[in-house]
Amino acid sequence: MKILIADPQPKVRHALFVWISGQPGCEIVGQAGDAGELMALLERLSPEVVILDRDLPGLPPAELVACMRQAQNQLVIIMLISAPLERCFSVKLDVDYVISKVDPPGRMLDVIRSAGNPRPKKPPA
Repeated sequence: MKILIADPQPKVRHALFVWISGQPGCEIVGQAGDAGELMALLERLSPEVVILDRDLPGLPPAELVACMRQAQNQLVIIMLISAPLERCFSVKLDVDYVISKVDPPGRMLDVIRSAGNPRPKKPPA
């Protein structure tokens, strides 16, 4: 599975890269620190999964997710939130999964495995 990591913090991107790269069937194809870089890499690399920090600079989360869906509709988006309380604000976004950076590391792995079998997309409204 081709994965793109988008987080403004280089240390977080590096930690995710190291941890996920060691998982069977996972290939990190790129890393982005802002929305512009993410969109450019999304077009060029065509990942299957994007791990997206909710607070990625450049665009509001809803607008960024809409742009990502327009560019690649079948993309699986895993939204990273900083605190569990942000979950209620993130579930309204058109993302496939929402996980907290404070969740146990095994939860991230479970979500990545699930991303290989994405949930059916909602029909257009």
